[in-house]
Parts: sequence; structure tokens; C-alpha cells
Amino acid sequence: MRVSTENQDFEEQDKEIDQMAKNDGYAEKDIAHIAEKESGRQLSEDERKGLNRMKKLISTGEYDCVYAWEVSRIARTKKVLFSIVEYLVKNHIQLVIKEPNIRLLKNDYTIDEGAETIFTLYAQLAETEMRNKLARFSRAKKEYFEKGRYMGGKITLGYYVDENGYWRVDENDRMHNGGAKLIREIFDLYNTGEYSMTELASELISRGYFHNVSTTTNVKCELSRILKSEIYRGIRKNNNVYPRIIDDVTWEKTVQRRLENKKMGRKSAQRLLSAKIRCKCGASYSANLLDCCYTCRVRHNYVERGIEHSPSININVAESLAWYVTLSELEEDMIKNKGVAKAEYEQKISCLNQKVAVAQDYIDKAITRRSKLDEDFYVKQRLDEKRYNTLTEGINKKIDESRMDILAYKSQIKDYERLVQVEMTFDETLNKLSKKYDELKQGTNMELMRELVKRYIKEIHIEPLPQGYMANYQKKVVFITYRDQMEMEQRQKKMRELGIDGLDFINQHTYYVDTQYRKAYFDEQMTNEVPMFYMELAERRRRDHRRIVNGKRVYVRNYVKRPSKK
Repeated sequence: MRVSTENQDFEEQDKEIDQMAKNDGYAEKDIAHIAEKESGRQLSEDERKGLNRMKKLISTGEYDCVYAWEVSRIARTKKVLFSIVEYLVKNHIQLVIKEPNIRLLKNDYTIDEGAETIFTLYAQLAETEMRNKLARFSRAKKEYFEKGRYMGGKITLGYYVDENGYWRVDENDRMHNGGAKLIREIFDLYNTGEYSMTELASELISRGYFHNVSTTTNVKCELSRILKSEIYRGIRKNNNVYPRIIDDVTWEKTVQRRLENKKMGRKSAQRLLSAKIRCKCGASYSANLLDCCYTCRVRHNYVERGIEHSPSININVAESLAWYVTLSELEEDMIKNKGVAKAEYEQKISCLNQKVAVAQDYIDKAITRRSKLDEDFYVKQRLDEKRYNTLTEGINKKIDESRMDILAYKSQIKDYERLVQVEMTFDETLNKLSKKYDELKQGTNMELMRELVKRYIKEIHIEPLPQGYMANYQKKVVFITYRDQMEMEQRQKKMRELGIDGLDFINQHTYYVDTQYRKAYFDEQMTNEVPMFYMELAERRRRDHRRIVNGKRVYVRNYVKRPSKK
């Protein structure tokens, strides 16, 4: 007896062919039942457990007849069927098939020609039926895939399977894993540019997501898979067709962000603009602290001749100008978001309350674990003192950290609640933001500065201006911000729709700097000065030149000849 799936049973087959054997005079003690749940088509003859057991019983010499429900129960392919028939004839074993009624051997153990013909015919029918069934199944499977039907396997994060067996977007978190809300949150947080992958994993864990994932590293792997998975934008993958969760704009922004993060690791950015400045040769800049300048990381002497390179630029001038551009973008963001500030604050309050609940739940579970340790040590004496103290100390430390986190979250909640009070107008809110903006102008917190620069500035390009010695000091600096990039793409799209292509737009963040006097200008004539706040964040480390003057060793500092009035 054989069935192909775990859901099927042998009861009907077993009952009827057992009765056939007893009708032929066999007693219960003479009968061995062979029943396997295995494929009759995919497995070879040697891989079939049922056939191997049958051969093992026949080899004992105690059996002389094999009963089967139908021909297809022995095998689905003619090759295996005829191999089994040859084996049975060789060992003088009778074969009895219930449907159709076939007795393969005569009383003298020779083949019955009529039975052999019927057997061959049904073997062909069994194989043909299997081919047709597979073809029907393949067509049905393809049709189900096209319609978004669930065809087995792990449920994908962000979706659930409805009562009719189709993929649906999990907007109400039916699977209790975050649902589509979590997927959108992952993409939105990543696209802000404020989180590395490790920080994003920690942030989501603090909000109560991925509680079934063991470590932060595993959460990082899961996030990386989600951010690269096109199924969330409705693209067919692995035959399945999923409903869309992420729109094309968000997806393209994520792809761009991943490429940028691949070029510049967050931890490797020691300076404010590391890897943001791009050279003509295609390489990024690095900080040369000996000369206190940003320069192309490719050594110009060793590259192929003919390749052009962008000039270097003083670190302090470049970072001061970049900070001015960043604050300009930040100020515009604050003005633009004036009307939606209250909704954003309420969303942040909700997020912080979620973090408080997660931290409190962790404290409750940790206290329970600590009580269990006390019981194991003092009552049941399952732990030695050293092991008990180590485990208890670890739990207490985690509890204290969680309590400190809760206090910090609640403090932030109070700050945001003040901002959304009914009596506070949005003008007052904007004034508060302006005060914060004035504090940021000092630019003392390097980590905060790097975070904001990464959020707003996409790329920086440097070009030389005049020929001659002043080319070392006067440069054209072009900043490409994410907002500028988005607006330019939208304008180009509109132009293409109107049949106009190849039209370039002037970048509004173009400046002209003079590193000799450490100033920046809006125009090429260098008359309209940029009111940037100059920051001395780096010092030249290269030693001054040593010279011998009148027999004495003196240090001559580098100097620059000022241009004449002419």
C-alpha cells in the first residue's frame, strides 16, 4: 500500500486487500502489511522504502504472493513496474492486483499472457495519467501564483493569508510581528539617513519588534534582506505575486541610500565630509590631516595619465561651508514642516510610549527570572554561589539600564507634550525651533553635525577657478542636496513629458571659496559673501620647514604672498 501525501491514510486499501488475501486462504499470521507515505514518481526503485521492505521479506523465503490495491500503488513509471514484475517472476512470487483484477502468474509460476497484456496496458495508463496530472497541477499552480494565491511555505513578514488562501497586506498586524506598519517603518527610518544598520536594529528592538530574533546581528541580516526585497513593491519573485506595500519613490530612495552607505561606512567617517566629496576620477576624498585638507584618496602620481583630478580644499573651509548648507536645509525643513509639526510630535510621543511599554515588560520578565534564580539558589540549591552572583548581577544591571531608559523616554514625552499643548501656537513652536537652530550654529557636537550633514547633503564636487598661483586657493564648490536632487528629477520628468529632453538645471548650492582668506561667496566675482560661521575643527600637523640662517637653525613658517592691487 502507498499514498503520496501525509494527509492521506491506508485504511480503505488495507481493509480490502487484507480481505482478498484471507479469501485466498491466508491466515492473519501469514500476512505482512507494507504501507508507506512516499512518492511513486519522484523516487527511484532503490529509494522506495516500501519496495525495499517487500524485497527483504521475499528474500526470507516465507512469502509467495504480493497483493496491491492497483498498479499505480507499486509504481507510477513503466520502468520501475516492469523491473518489479521481472523480480517477482524470477523469484516465483505471485502478483495480485485488485483494480483491475489481475493475477500475473499461472499455477506453474509462468506468466499469464492475458494478465501481462492487461498489466502493460494499465502501466501505460498509470504513467500517462501521472503526466496529465502533473501538467494540470503545473497549470493550476501557475494560475494560482498569477492570482496571488498562497502555495505553502513560510508566511512573509508584512502579509497574511486570508480564508480563501490569497496573500493580503497585513495592515492590522494579524500575524503579531509588526505587519505592513513595520515594513513601512523600516524603509522610512532607513531613508532618513540617521541610522546605521546596527542602530536601526537597536531602535526597532527597543520598540518591541523582532522579539523572536535572538541577537542584534540577526536582526541586521533580516533588515538587510527586507530592504533589498522587491516583493514589497509588488515585483514577482519566486513565482509568488504579493500585493504592494512600498511605493516606487520610497523604493528608489532606499536603493540610493544603500549605494551611498556602501561607499561610506558610518564608523569609518572620521571627518565631517569623508566620502561626501567626489573627485573627477570617480574616487572619494579623504582627510589629509598633515596638510589640513581634503584630497582625492587616489595618489595622482600612480594613476593612469590623462585622468583628471579635482583639487584639494582646506578642511575647515569645506566643513564650515557644508555646515552652512546643512543648516540652510534644516531651516527650510522647519518652515516647511510648520503645519505638520503637531502630528509629528504626536507620532514621536506614541513611539516613545511604545518604547516605555517594551522596557517595562522587559523589567517585569527580568524580575521573574531573578526570583527563579533566588529559588534555585536558596531553596532548591541548584546553583553555586559564584554562578548565582554572576547571573543576578547581570540581571540587575539590565534592569537598571531599562529603568534609566524609561526615565529618559518619559522626559522626552513631557517635552513633546508641551509642544502639542492647545495653548501653544505653531509660531511659538517655530520660535523654539529657531532657538535650537541658533544653538546648532556653534557646531560643537561633531557627532550631531555628521548626522545632519549625512541627512541633507548627497555629494560635493570641487572645481578649480583661475590659472596660476591663485588656483591653489580659489575653488568652485557645488553641493548636491537630497532635496535639490528630488526637485531636479521632478522638473526633468515634467520636461520629458512635454517632449523636452537633455535640459540641465543650475544647482542652487554653488559657492566660490577663497581658502587664503577663508571666505565663501555666492558669485564667481567673489563680491557677495556667504554669512557662514567659520569653525576651526582641524589643525595642520605637518612641521614647518627648517632652514639655516647665519649659521643658526631657524623655523620658517609657510606664508602666502598677497596679490597686488593691480
